[in-house]
Amino acid sequence: MDIAALIVSVLSLAIAFGGTYLSNKRAKEALESSRRAAADARWSALQEAVQRLIGFDPTAEPIGDRLANLRIAMVALADELDGEVSIDAWLEAERALGATIGRQVMDLARPGDTIEQRVDNLDGLMGWAQALSGNLRRFRSVGLDRETLAKLQANADTLVREIHSRHGWELPPQTNPSLKPLD
Repeated sequence: MDIAALIVSVLSLAIAFGGTYLSNKRAKEALESSRRAAADARWSALQEAVQRLIGFDPTAEPIGDRLANLRIAMVALADELDGEVSIDAWLEAERALGATIGRQVMDLARPGDTIEQRVDNLDGLMGWAQALSGNLRRFRSVGLDRETLAKLQANADTLVREIHSRHGWELPPQTNPSLKPLD
């Protein structure tokens, strides 16, 4: 009788350990799935903000709200992503480029422009938004690549400098002199 009780106890213990192991495994999978869903939501929110800039005419309505939504979505995505590769600097360079191109569109627009002239003026903004959308989709599907991010950031920075130089504008500040980093 004692042997039967011992066998039943050992089997019960094995079943309890097995159940605990499976329960922990499923909990970890659910947590990872939840994290992926949160990141997916951030990617989607940023993609939505970018899509709202495609076909947008900053001469017809203010661009500030759309750029603010873009910046908010960019910060949310950058904060959600963790890992060795940071997306912050590239996203900020792209935001600055979008704001610069939006300013260029507004500067080029003249009362009485034909539809064709307006579409030509908008081409840079739409092209930038479409390229940003494509790059975001690529990074979302294959992951972040430090080298590619650096090249895209350098390209955006170069384009900002070229556009500002062409129009005689002062470059946007890289930092806010009134803010100091936390130690």
